[in-house]
Amino acid sequence: MRKLQRIFWTLAIVPFVLVACDKPKNNDNPEDPEEQTETPGGDETPGGNTHSGYWDVNRGKIVTPSGPLWTSSTVREGITYYAFSGTDEVSGLPQKAFAVDIDLSNPNYKVLLTLSTSDYTSNIHKSHNAIATINAGYESGSIFCRVNGINQYLIQNSTISDTGQDNWKSEGAFFINSSGQPGMVFVGSPKRDGVVTGIKDGTYANACKMQRKYYLAMDKTEFPYILSSAPSLIDDFEPIGIYFCDYTISDSAAEALNSENLEHHQRVRHPRTAVALTENNHLILFVVDGRRSSRKGMSCRELTNFLVKWFNPQYAINLDGGGSTTMCVEGLGDSRNVVNSPVDGGTSGQERKRDTHIMIVPK
Repeated sequence: MRKLQRIFWTLAIVPFVLVACDKPKNNDNPEDPEEQTETPGGDETPGGNTHSGYWDVNRGKIVTPSGPLWTSSTVREGITYYAFSGTDEVSGLPQKAFAVDIDLSNPNYKVLLTLSTSDYTSNIHKSHNAIATINAGYESGSIFCRVNGINQYLIQNSTISDTGQDNWKSEGAFFINSSGQPGMVFVGSPKRDGVVTGIKDGTYANACKMQRKYYLAMDKTEFPYILSSAPSLIDDFEPIGIYFCDYTISDSAAEALNSENLEHHQRVRHPRTAVALTENNHLILFVVDGRRSSRKGMSCRELTNFLVKWFNPQYAINLDGGGSTTMCVEGLGDSRNVVNSPVDGGTSGQERKRDTHIMIVPK
């Protein structure tokens, strides 16, 4: 359906947003021997956004959360914190959601994609003197991760951990380019078309190879930071996250599947973490709590619709959620600056250690 490159570029007048990271780890996965010769599928010219549909009505609309269920506060100039608490119209259930909106045209901040020894998000937040931090990537064997021009994770496994479930976790990616500008690309998966022809309707094992090929072909100098994830939620305003799961099966059938099966993982309500970019060059870090009566969590379809309703992003991608979902904001939350309520291992407030994070820090 769509064969054009959809890497998001903002206007040339946007000031540079510098990028930094932790010292990269040793590469546990060997470099792909074909790395220097492979080229992306689809249109290799960045910036082609040509598809259209009913979602086109959202172009040019600037949306910020408002209403009695939202509270907001200024963290720093150009950085706003939002909190939602109440029954959400999208899911019809009680939810607690949290977002940090960063104006990327403000020259005082830089975006980081960090890779470090597995640690709690609050510790990573503190060690970087960050303004805002969220957890990011799935387990290392399932994703592609490049930090400071070094490929660290290479979608090593076509199945997830020891579950035998197909590895569906790399259909899109968050990146930071050489100018420090974040963006996203929807590469594709066996469930749907992206910028690479031939992934849709194929096997997941072959999809992992084609996704890896595409990410490797993104020039290291031009794209020094890449983190793959899934599902892609919004691609040039198209809310593709609503199509990811099979809604012809029942809720109970989805619940009964293996927890790493994509129909369970993304169809069932869980805590969620996401990152989004708006048309007016704002970065949105987002989390929603779950797994409790007062905060039910969302499916990927509900997450997509919630983001469209309250933020209207041009691009958005789902990150690792569940027990990993954690957001820290300076001056807010508990003593750790954790503003949401993580729930790892069934323990409310307990963080899960992760190795990749997206954050905003002062220059």
